[in-house]
Amino acid sequence: MRRLLTLAALALGFISSSAMAAGQSRIINGFDAANGRWPMQVSIQFGSPRSHNCGGTLITNQWVLTAAHCFFTSGRQTVFAGDVTVIAGTNNNADGSGQSRNVARMINHADYNDSTKNNDIALLQLDQPVTIVNPITLATPATEALWAPAGQTVTAIGWGNTSTTGDVYPALLKQVDVNMVSRDTCNAASSYNGGITTNMLCAAAPGKDTCQGDSGGPLFVSNRAGGVIQVGVTSFGTGCANPNFPGVYARVSQYNDWIAARVPETLFATTRQSGWWFVNGQGGRGYSIEIRGSRMFFAGYMYEADGSATWYTSIGTMSSADSYSGSLQRYQGGQSLTGAYTAAQSSGSVGTISLTFTSDTTATMVMAGQTLALVRYEFTTGGVAAGAATNQPETGWYWNTSEGGRGYFIEAQKDQIFFAAFMYRTDGQPTWYYFGTGTTATAGNGIQIQSPLSACTGGQTLTDATRSPSCSALPQALTLQFTNPFTATMTLPDGRAVTLSRFAF
Repeated sequence: MRRLLTLAALALGFISSSAMAAGQSRIINGFDAANGRWPMQVSIQFGSPRSHNCGGTLITNQWVLTAAHCFFTSGRQTVFAGDVTVIAGTNNNADGSGQSRNVARMINHADYNDSTKNNDIALLQLDQPVTIVNPITLATPATEALWAPAGQTVTAIGWGNTSTTGDVYPALLKQVDVNMVSRDTCNAASSYNGGITTNMLCAAAPGKDTCQGDSGGPLFVSNRAGGVIQVGVTSFGTGCANPNFPGVYARVSQYNDWIAARVPETLFATTRQSGWWFVNGQGGRGYSIEIRGSRMFFAGYMYEADGSATWYTSIGTMSSADSYSGSLQRYQGGQSLTGAYTAAQSSGSVGTISLTFTSDTTATMVMAGQTLALVRYEFTTGGVAAGAATNQPETGWYWNTSEGGRGYFIEAQKDQIFFAAFMYRTDGQPTWYYFGTGTTATAGNGIQIQSPLSACTGGQTLTDATRSPSCSALPQALTLQFTNPFTATMTLPDGRAVTLSRFAF
């Protein structure tokens, strides 16, 4: 029998308020998650008094993805929107921290089957948005196939029971790494005897599993760009860490249309790579491209005819999965490498830019009347294919929300970091700085990056023929201390500390 069915007799009225509702799952042989590592995770609480029952993930700042079975007992719905509180923005679900929200609306999949757990997926709309959120990107069929094949390491998280012999519910969020298991293997006679449908995924590892208390929580996989996508929702299993019965998860990619129809602003993953791009053989051009769902942020770093640096940006919605067209904005003035903060100024649009992706790592760009072939920049051998090592910073743009004149691009390939800082000279001319270096692990699963900077001048203009920049090493060094993959403290060469977070566009 499935784990959920063996627990079905434990109706909510028959367990203490500190115990978990029937049909949930727990992290077995996991470890404490670093504070802030999973900002999209929430605790779903109900009962009298209300206490943690299920997990979920923020797919926007007002919608939570979770499992339908969390709200059913013995085949009928027993928990409704008005019964539920969601706690967001905390690793500790027992100390009163985090943001508490009521649930205004609950949408269980209309075809959810409480006996088979087919279509075990639900959405919760919060009565108010949360203000601290990094919404998760959801897997599509293509991204699941590419990044989550059988054998791939994936991560489950939750506040569930950590004991196989009693009730030990942690206050701190736990995570555990398991491996994807093929549907055929999971459906074998010794396992689920054909009960695993195409709407389900399986994952397991010796001695590791999800069991009671983690239901509705996510199953994550690396997106190869220093971030993660959600491929599964914790659903059911027989026993805990039973070698013949992998954990079973609702398959997120099967529900893209169902979710998008109800939450149109949901971010869905793309295989098109975020990161640093360039024209092969033209070192005077550098372009960062970051894609989140259907949105793209482009930044191009070039030079004026007098040799001074300048930079261009474009932000907007993709025209299709493979193309983008938008206004190109030019910036000047603003923050120097050291000294007091000064805001940048936009000199307005200088035309349009269009990008057509011909593969995940190649694109054609039309800008200022020129057609250019772009490729991904590999700054360590095999880095583009390998992606980021575990716990490296998420690839993309970082900024201090109160200092719009500074922009920082970070890309992780393996355990190497490419850093580019786009600022200005004290005379107001734009310039840019960069370094490539390895990372050092610090306490609490943190990462430290420290390196001397190089500065570049001269080089490619927006419209002229290519020419190489002149770059030279500086005596000043810059330090970044990451406490999680989304936030860091940057110490500038003058000793000034600046808090950085991911740029949401």
